[in-house]
Amino acid sequence: MKMSKVITLFSADIDRYLDEHDKSELSRIIWKMEQLKAADTDPNQQSFEITDDILMYPESEVIK
Repeated sequence: MKMSKVITLFSADIDRYLDEHDKSELSRIIWKMEQLKAADTDPNQQSFEITDDILMYPESEVIK
């Protein structure tokens, strides 16, 4: 199930409602999401496949 929803966080709300620990957690989550999005679009990232319980590294495409 893919959910697509835009959430806007305002700095004033973050400062008003979150303590320092919560701000740190929010920062960590946002950082992780950015890293995962970058990995999805990075053609240099290695990808592996699991086939019959075996971790396989797909053959690289040869560019001529």
